[in-house]
Amino acid sequence: MYRSSWLEQTRPAFRLMIATSWLAPDSWRQNQDNAIREAIEAGPDWKEYLSLVDRHRTSALSWASLSRAAGTTVPEFVGQALQKRSDACRMTAVEHCLLLANAVKRLNRAGIPVMPLKGQILSFTLYGDVGLRETLDMDLEVPREDLARAQNCLVSKSWHLEESFFPMSPRQWESFLRNEQHINFIHARTGRMLELHWRNQWETPDATRARWARSTPSTLQECSIRAMDPSDLTLYLCCHGGLHAWFRAKWLGDLARAHSLGLLDWKAAWEEARRSRQTRVLMAGIYLLEQVHGLPRPDLPAQAWQESSPTLVAVPLQALYHSGQPLHRVGPAKLRNRIRRSRYERLLWPTKSWRDSFSELFYGREDFRTLPLPDAFFWAYKPLRPVLWLWRWAQQMGHRSTANRS
Repeated sequence: MYRSSWLEQTRPAFRLMIATSWLAPDSWRQNQDNAIREAIEAGPDWKEYLSLVDRHRTSALSWASLSRAAGTTVPEFVGQALQKRSDACRMTAVEHCLLLANAVKRLNRAGIPVMPLKGQILSFTLYGDVGLRETLDMDLEVPREDLARAQNCLVSKSWHLEESFFPMSPRQWESFLRNEQHINFIHARTGRMLELHWRNQWETPDATRARWARSTPSTLQECSIRAMDPSDLTLYLCCHGGLHAWFRAKWLGDLARAHSLGLLDWKAAWEEARRSRQTRVLMAGIYLLEQVHGLPRPDLPAQAWQESSPTLVAVPLQALYHSGQPLHRVGPAKLRNRIRRSRYERLLWPTKSWRDSFSELFYGREDFRTLPLPDAFFWAYKPLRPVLWLWRWAQQMGHRSTANRS
């Protein structure tokens, strides 16, 4: 088994969190159990370990993997804390499943295709258990052309739009669809959030339609849903983790479980990544699986391994190891970290056309609320963008000043 020199240099509590951040299948269980025992024998700070489990949202997975690892013991307070967190994770999962079924039924009745993303559906796909992945919200995707109908279908006594969303004119709505990826709903009784997507980050409309065409029919509590093709799931998991610099271990754990089970089609994902200019996103996920979990590389064409940059691995490793807070608040170190993160994003993102870059630069949904212009004057938002931004900034400063005086 590959042993990562990076991981061996980290603290025992972190190594234990990584070892318990997924549930290895039988083919890799001995390796996982060995990693758990070695981290425990190294004497982890157990309070630090619990804090890391909370930050990386691996409570149910950590409890399950520790409970089954032969020849290991943990302090009683750690076991009690993990079991309590795991039970809470499972209760949330049950609630999410019920809420998802309610939303999917509404969309089914309207004849709108729906594809669940991540969450409890992914947990069931990977583990056969909806309660192992810890989630705070729910994600569904519908075709872009059905988004307005889906929005009208969901809005009811049960679901309402999150307060940052508001009615938009046709031109505003068109700009919103082109520049954003999801719209948020809040469940009235529970306060849970549902993100309704119509595309993934970096996808073109043609790529989204092709992904839907490759999807397969499935069910959720007797409701009709679509499931991603293995190649699309591969790229989706890598893109989602990469977008957030892999700062939660649970995302890499998802990829590790899917990879070790053979659920992913890396070759087809590589071909799709070439077409959509996302090869670096894909390769970063592979290198991280090797560095963090010691998993073997998939069989890919020789040219795939030329898509490499130390930054694409170094930045996620740093994000994984350190807390969610900035490493340095002031000084040259903070500037260096910002430069590295900026370089990471430039390397990761597909090169955009000048038209797309220009459109994003002058897009701001908050402008539509600050100054509701009729569609005939929609063009004016571009030159007015700096003015509107300054206006909102001045208002915020005024509110803060008033609050400080009171």
